[in-house]
Amino acid sequence: MYDPSRGYPVVVPCLLYDDPPAASAWLVESLGFREILRATLPDGWTGHVELERDGFIVLLGRKGGQFAEGAGITQVFVDDVAAACERGVAGGGTLLDPAGERPWGVLQAVLADPEGQRWLVTSHVRDTDPADWYGTVLGPMPG
Repeated sequence: MYDPSRGYPVVVPCLLYDDPPAASAWLVESLGFREILRATLPDGWTGHVELERDGFIVLLGRKGGQFAEGAGITQVFVDDVAAACERGVAGGGTLLDPAGERPWGVLQAVLADPEGQRWLVTSHVRDTDPADWYGTVLGPMPG
């Protein structure tokens, strides 16, 4: 899961919403997406939904925390997160959140480009069971 070498997309847009489940319902009903993964904590809080349409993935995230500003962030998979962030900062970008391993089996950092667009710089570290991070796979996923 989340491994581009096995078919997960290398670039994935992440749109930020106050209510990702409501946004998902609208996108499914209005634009023909299908929900393929949802991460809901035991208290009912959903902060991550993945949608698929014709082989393309769109992530829906919850505004707040490291995603407090802006309407979206683009996830891009790279071979070396630290090196990509170093090059980004050297080129005038800003490291907003240093690299850290996430429960869903990736290493991620948040980097802003010189004009402020945010990039979720990511590499696959290990496969995980979505149930370990409150994820539920609802349909076939690439990679």
